[in-house]
Amino acid sequence: MLSRAIAVASLVAAGCSTHLAPLHDTPIQLPALPEAAGPPVPLLVCRFDDLRGDRLMTTSPVGLIPGPNLLYMGNTIHYVDRGGFAGSKHGRPQVRSGDLGTALPDLLAATIREARPDWPIEVTASPERCRKGGDARYVIDGAIRRTDMRIHSNAVPLGVLALIGAPFTFLSFDGEFDVEIRRADTGAIAWRHGFRIDERRAVGLYYGHKAAYTLFSSLLQETVAKSVASAIHIAERGA
Repeated sequence: MLSRAIAVASLVAAGCSTHLAPLHDTPIQLPALPEAAGPPVPLLVCRFDDLRGDRLMTTSPVGLIPGPNLLYMGNTIHYVDRGGFAGSKHGRPQVRSGDLGTALPDLLAATIREARPDWPIEVTASPERCRKGGDARYVIDGAIRRTDMRIHSNAVPLGVLALIGAPFTFLSFDGEFDVEIRRADTGAIAWRHGFRIDERRAVGLYYGHKAAYTLFSSLLQETVAKSVASAIHIAERGA
């Protein structure tokens, strides 16, 4: 732990900078899609309902007591997207963060545009426009139910044993999104799916530093890839 702190302090002293990147810049790999069939289909992507409540973080009482907190510390971050994920780009430190209610619809729209550049895609934050559908043929809507990142750590003895490779932090991520595609004219549901992840990772002094982002982005990748592929298939089949 001490050696890592010294290394970080040395980098800061050397004048290194950390860059900020939005979540909707995350690259999404789509499955292979056939060539566009028929004329462009206008789509409307709504801002997702955020159902995560007003708790930003929950801390275990044990972690607040001097002495016992050496044996156990635990936190649950409910809005994990706003906390930021450490990473790198072109060898420079980078942190990804954002508001998932905004970032997820933007990412869906950007991915559709990449696959079907000629399609008119609009993103709206207006509940009324989302309800009426505007000029779109289909509306993509959804909800963010949970993004709970539980962090458990132990300073003694695992924090000491971390010097020889033992894990000292354990992550557990429970995330859930809902996505639906409906006809703009009738409101009839054409497709609805719930995406869920509940996985764990161990983190050590020398490994696993991107585990939180890996867990979160796997849910994000699956949600966007499958939702976009379904939206394109439904829109072209019903066009």
